[in-house]
Amino acid sequence: MPSFNRLSIQSKLMSMLLAVSIGSIIVIAYEGYRSGRKALAGSFEKQLTSLRAAKARQIENYFQRLRSEIQVYGSTPSTIEAMKAFSSAYDSVLDESDSIDVRRTNGLRDFYRNEFVPALVERTGLAVDSDVYLPSTIVSRYLQFEYIVENPNPIGDKEEFEGPTDSTDYSQAHRRYHPIFRKVVEELGYYDLFLIDNQGNVVYSVEKEIDFATSLLFGAASSNLAEVYKDAQRQNSGYVAMVDFEFYIPSYSAPAAFMATPIYDGVELVGVMAIQLSVDEINRVMTGNQRWVADGLGETGETFLVGEDSMMRSDSRVRLEDPDRYFAAIAATATDTEQIERIRQLETSILSQEVNNQAIDSAQEGQSGIDTVINYLGEPVLSAYAPLDIRGVDWVIASEVDEAEIFAPVSIFARRVLISAAGLVFLITLASLWLARAFLKPVNRLSEGFRRLALGHQEVLVDVLADDELGELTKAFNHMVKKNRKTSALVSQKTQETEALLLNMFPASVAKRLRKGEDLIVDEAESVTVVFINVLNFQHLTEELKPRKAIEVLNDLVKALDEATESHGVEKIKTTGSEYLAVSGLSVARLDHSKRIIDFAAESLQIVAQVNREWKVNLKMRIGVHTGGVMAGTVGTQRLIYDVWGDTVVTAHHVQSAAAPNSIYVTKAVVGRLSDLYDFEPTFDVESRENLPIFRVKI
Repeated sequence: MPSFNRLSIQSKLMSMLLAVSIGSIIVIAYEGYRSGRKALAGSFEKQLTSLRAAKARQIENYFQRLRSEIQVYGSTPSTIEAMKAFSSAYDSVLDESDSIDVRRTNGLRDFYRNEFVPALVERTGLAVDSDVYLPSTIVSRYLQFEYIVENPNPIGDKEEFEGPTDSTDYSQAHRRYHPIFRKVVEELGYYDLFLIDNQGNVVYSVEKEIDFATSLLFGAASSNLAEVYKDAQRQNSGYVAMVDFEFYIPSYSAPAAFMATPIYDGVELVGVMAIQLSVDEINRVMTGNQRWVADGLGETGETFLVGEDSMMRSDSRVRLEDPDRYFAAIAATATDTEQIERIRQLETSILSQEVNNQAIDSAQEGQSGIDTVINYLGEPVLSAYAPLDIRGVDWVIASEVDEAEIFAPVSIFARRVLISAAGLVFLITLASLWLARAFLKPVNRLSEGFRRLALGHQEVLVDVLADDELGELTKAFNHMVKKNRKTSALVSQKTQETEALLLNMFPASVAKRLRKGEDLIVDEAESVTVVFINVLNFQHLTEELKPRKAIEVLNDLVKALDEATESHGVEKIKTTGSEYLAVSGLSVARLDHSKRIIDFAAESLQIVAQVNREWKVNLKMRIGVHTGGVMAGTVGTQRLIYDVWGDTVVTAHHVQSAAAPNSIYVTKAVVGRLSDLYDFEPTFDVESRENLPIFRVKI
């Protein structure tokens, strides 16, 4: 690279340091980002699958409960009596009122023209003729006038009317049984309850909508209420029929689903009891009373039902929580404007919101699983799906959470990394500049020495500023100038420095062997005791204190621990971040190595308490101790380190990881050696290669 070769040494050094540092930041950030996404995705997959399974059981149990209730109420003596009474009274209406006067006819026509049809048009946008829905029979018109038109309660509260005060058979039956059925509907959460005679006449309903007193075999023959009635009428006692949701005109085109059961008096079929399912109750089950966050679905998660037509069978969370965002989102997905307007008018996404993606397709094929798909709002989501076991309908269930919410912590991490990286690059640039100048300072001084030597200054000396190649070159220069005057002193100084460095980095026995020239040191000890100490809250300390003060606190703590190791005959192996590893009985065989470690651990707790008092901080320790065999030795060539390995070390680390703060936790092996000296309290098991019982030292 010609352009690189033209750079000064200082510029080259800065470039290399920056390249290595920035490359390291990129690699670490990428690995953290990738690992974080993977961990979060795995966690949410398990959570969503569990939530979906729980909600599936809940909704299946809800429909099974409905079936059981209908079976019971359809066979009770009071229901049988009511069915017979209403059927008989319905037939007698014609005898008791063989004609309907003009007042009733006009009143009923006005109701359809001025109340029902305008409300229907407002909710559906369809232009309809009110005469289409006007009952054709005298009985229907009479009963609808008396119980709907003359009903003093507004639409939606018609069930509060007990009935006219006349003495007709129908009025008497209504006053007797209506309070009972109204209470059943209210307490069990139905939308409506119907009694239908063998001729298909709706002889009774709780809500008194326009299906009351009409025939299901003629004008309403195509409705799903007629369908469920016909199915139930053909069956034996105890059978429960169900039909899926359809837009139901009598309920102002709201989505309606029905269940029905035949009513038998002995072996005689006397009619059919049907219920209209409450959309609110289904939504209550699916949304957990709109407590999605409490159910573990976060800010964007939801669980919903989808029918075989790929339309929703429960309401959308977004529509319930934020209608404006919902309608804007589905409009952006090119949803049909008619569907959007229907959802807006009916105030529900049931039967109007299509959910069409791979997860729903797989569930409709009978598969269960989890996948990343685009949801009905056009947003990427993690979706856990499964088919449902609800007799009479072919529904599936899906639990979804937005990918943006799942990976929000990773996105925050990425932003922080970018900000930190920018700051680090600036600091690294300054450090690189300083290091390059520091590196070149000996070169410049040596160059000046050669220049002065060329001018005849034979006694010139250059100060040795570094113990590296440049330092060696400077020493060679000084040696040339001073001959052999300081050779012995330099060699002695070098030996002392090496000795001090070895003793600082390694145990004395290891340092001695290294001085003798051993390149690779490997030792095995069959019986030692290992202690792992993890200093807790240091991360919070670095956030609360200035970096220098935080490091001073840690240095005080580590220095005190180092002094404690010497006083107890314990060998410090290494300090990594907030972890401290020490061992007893390794370099020097000791019969009481376990006791020394416990005493050292106890003093460590006193040390951290002292540091907390002096520095007014709140550091804590988790301490794990295990005894057994280890392998120890040196690793590396340029930067030699001394470390220990083996199951004993791993187990001590596991014990530490599970330990409570400011307590000493040991394995059963340690208890066996020290049971006569200390009191131990059993706690829990830790998984290693096998379950290990763990004990706390009472101190």
